[in-house]
Amino acid sequence: MATAIKAIPTLKGKEARVFLQHAEEAERNYKGTDNRDNHSYCLMAHAILSKAGML
Repeated sequence: MATAIKAIPTLKGKEARVFLQHAEEAERNYKGTDNRDNHSYCLMAHAILSKAGML
């Protein structure tokens, strides 16, 4: 028995443009990008990938 696949809503026209403008503004205003490479999780991931020879 097959399960129906729900349609994924898609923004079009003016709504899509407004959403994109808000998303780009939020990305520009994000304050956490300066120190993200010094975050403990980033340092740990870098160490793991270096040890695995992936960097």
